[in-house]
Amino acid sequence: MSRNKVLEAAVELFAEKGYHQASMDDIALRANVAKGTLYYHFTGKSQLFRTIVSDGLQRIKVRIEADLNAGLALEEQIKRVIGHNLDLFTESSGLAHIVFHELTNGIEEEVLAELKRMREEYVRFIAGILEEGQKLGIVRLMNSTLAAAGLLGLLDSCCDYFLSNNRQISRDVIENFIYTTVTSGLFIGREQG
Repeated sequence: MSRNKVLEAAVELFAEKGYHQASMDDIALRANVAKGTLYYHFTGKSQLFRTIVSDGLQRIKVRIEADLNAGLALEEQIKRVIGHNLDLFTESSGLAHIVFHELTNGIEEEVLAELKRMREEYVRFIAGILEEGQKLGIVRLMNSTLAAAGLLGLLDSCCDYFLSNNRQISRDVIENFIYTTVTSGLFIGREQG
């Protein structure tokens, strides 16, 4: 499908050239589509950029919601939340580069506001999972929104480190580190250590 080709090409070019240097002409050329096809799917570069980030977050949410509906224990759900986030960034290093480096490179205010809104929505989604754990008496009583933001910040930092250091540490080591760090601080009755 041409929309998917455009998205893939845009991810590659935004990661290679940065948001400001990648042009719609470049994206159309890389995707091997006519410029009119590009504008048929996206009104401009900012909408294309928002779509890339939004689609990435949506992919994670779909995977997490499937886990929630599978009746898994909360600890396993948290482990999978961590795993799904790691998968997204390790499977798409271009998207990871955009998230870790391009979101701070002078992108238009309206785009940043939309991305911030999407991020806050995702934080609330994760906070909802933690709140369910609080109701069950498994997760400590705390500000679930702050805990969710902290979890995502830890994930982002560890993924950025992993990708920036040529994967010197295995993905499994990172996943286990994050899981142990988070659950030692969240779950009641766990040994601190």
